[in-house]
Amino acid sequence: MLEQLFPVIFVVALVAFILIKQIMHITQKIDENGDKPVFSPKDSTNFEKYSKFSVEIQNHIRKIREDIDSSKNSKNPTYILKDKSKEEESTELLSDFLRKLVFFETLLAKNKASDEIESELFEVLSKVDKFLRENIENGDQLADELRDNLYEVYQKL
Repeated sequence: MLEQLFPVIFVVALVAFILIKQIMHITQKIDENGDKPVFSPKDSTNFEKYSKFSVEIQNHIRKIREDIDSSKNSKNPTYILKDKSKEEESTELLSDFLRKLVFFETLLAKNKASDEIESELFEVLSKVDKFLRENIENGDQLADELRDNLYEVYQKL
């Protein structure tokens, strides 16, 4: 019985230690900032930048989804699936990407640090890049073009 109790106590103590450290860190930030908001105007500007960039990415993903969706009957599509049997699966995956990107337009994203947002945006962009390279005709070329286009958009924001 004692052999089972020791690991439980150890885990509880570890969790309590981590919580105490996090609370101390948060209260220290509050003490340092006093009545000032925790986020500076620079952070607000970054939030707006990430929000606008997210919208740009969403527009590109919508174009990809529209091109591969046979029910849309897109004329002269740029993005053509290699395997037409994966159309439904592919459109659903692209919709998932869009749902993740919509988060960056919400006030909840404002509470995240810039590096955290950049990491999550990079993750989505990496998945879109992989999707294009694996599932779209001329995917390597189109993925490179998309990356270059989004880089230019990001530089302008």
